[in-house]
Amino acid sequence: MIGIHIPTSLEYDTSNAGLLATELKNLRDFDEIALWRRKAVAEVKTLHSIIKAIEDKRQTAFQAISHEEQEHAAKSLLPKLFDGRKEQKRWLGEQSRLEREKNQIEVVIDQFESAIDFVPDSLEDLEKILEECKQQKKELSTEKKAVNAQMSSIRVEARQQTANTNYGKYGKGDRHLIKLNKEAALKPQDSQKTALERQITKLDEMIAWLGRFI
Repeated sequence: MIGIHIPTSLEYDTSNAGLLATELKNLRDFDEIALWRRKAVAEVKTLHSIIKAIEDKRQTAFQAISHEEQEHAAKSLLPKLFDGRKEQKRWLGEQSRLEREKNQIEVVIDQFESAIDFVPDSLEDLEKILEECKQQKKELSTEKKAVNAQMSSIRVEARQQTANTNYGKYGKGDRHLIKLNKEAALKPQDSQKTALERQITKLDEMIAWLGRFI
């Protein structure tokens, strides 16, 4: 199922976005989708305006930091040594906070825009999206089988190498090296397999979610 995560924010009231995220999970027919899409598009426009306001605040912070730098540079050596520069630290902290807020809101916008594009607006559109999801799942499953085959080949080769080592303490070092090489070779394959499984699971959830509109 598609979902939208709404983080806490000091720059905007997240209640409406949170409500839309909940409504998305509970949509049941195309009329509800049409209404949700209109509200979601309006929310995205609001979020873009909030980003513009954050950019203005960041510019104010930048100017304040520059002004503080100039004042500090104009001071003589002794005052500089005892200058805690609290004002600069405060503005730097505010600048960092605003940057985090901006990045979070951009992620929320991306999630809303993806959902707006994904939700079907007709039975024909639904069938098309379902087919695309199923085709993508098929391709990912094929890729996963190839990764499993590669991992199996690495394990077989390691077993064969181990079988050719000397028994007892004389082959212990060789067997340890073979094991380390095997684990190193499997690590990227295992990460790829995990990523593929995660994508397949997400597609399964999307297919199940879309099935409610049939």
